[in-house]
Amino acid sequence: MTTSQENAPPLSHPPFYSIPNINNLRDAALYPLKTSTGQPIRPDILFRSAEVSKLSLPDWQALHAIGISHVFDLRSKPEVDKGWAGIVGEGKDGADVRPGWIAAMEQAGVKRSWVPVFAEADYSPERLAERYVKYMDEGVGGFVEAYEDILRNGGDAYRSILLYLAGLSPPTLTKSDGHVQEPLGALVHCTAGKDRTGIFFGILFDFLGVPREAIALEYNLTEQGLRHIRDEVAARLMQSPGFKKYMLSQMAGKSLSAEDIARSLREQGGEKESEGAGVQIPPEILEKGRQAAFRMIGARKESMLKSLEMVDEKFGGAEAYMRKECGLGDEELEKLRRNLVLKE
Repeated sequence: MTTSQENAPPLSHPPFYSIPNINNLRDAALYPLKTSTGQPIRPDILFRSAEVSKLSLPDWQALHAIGISHVFDLRSKPEVDKGWAGIVGEGKDGADVRPGWIAAMEQAGVKRSWVPVFAEADYSPERLAERYVKYMDEGVGGFVEAYEDILRNGGDAYRSILLYLAGLSPPTLTKSDGHVQEPLGALVHCTAGKDRTGIFFGILFDFLGVPREAIALEYNLTEQGLRHIRDEVAARLMQSPGFKKYMLSQMAGKSLSAEDIARSLREQGGEKESEGAGVQIPPEILEKGRQAAFRMIGARKESMLKSLEMVDEKFGGAEAYMRKECGLGDEELEKLRRNLVLKE
């Protein structure tokens, strides 16, 4: 899969940036986002994107030039090894990851913290199958369950990002004459920059007092950021064992369980012939599979709104989540507000 922006339609700037070999790159604060009292969220700090494994040295230099100083990578080891192939099941050799991308990043003056949300064991066929079923759900309930799972596993990863943000110098509304501030921005990403990244920003902005409707609209921008590769990703997802199993179950009028998908994933790459090989799938079933793939890579506003309600119900709200699951105290929380909300 290419991540080049060469064939991408123009995206609005702000908040998007068009840099080769990276998708869905934007400064989330430039939506623009404001708190419920009208205070803007600090720009040039809160960047988000899809995976970065295809960036060359000039690309990294371009990221540094727009203000990115530190990258926080939420992917698990199998995803880092395989890049996009880690979610679409292409091969096992990691050949689509450009060798040396980390060296190029460091040469450009950008630091990286690898803070996986999920342990490598969470990419077993069984755990992958559970996520497949949730993300293919026709309602938003599956996404909400998936995001709760992310939050329960991601406390330590999110803590690292929050402490970085809390440790920044406070914002200023004016710059010194002719002085260009060194980049301070944090780029948070997973594979698509949608789920683990999305719920992190959802929690953060909710804590900072951004209205939830605005949070959901910013989250929904990911659909624009990935639109030019949506059909390609969906087509490849539909070739994966889990989606083939889904379409076969639709043909048979049966519901699909996580165990059904896990079995298909376990058999992937084995000598056993894939179930349903040679079966002609009707156009209407193919379309159902295609729509399920679109749901899996989608970012509907309703998913974020319901997920924030889940945070209230399951964790006691965004601030309580940061305290209990991320281990932040009064001082760190106050520094986050001071550093990320501009005082007018």
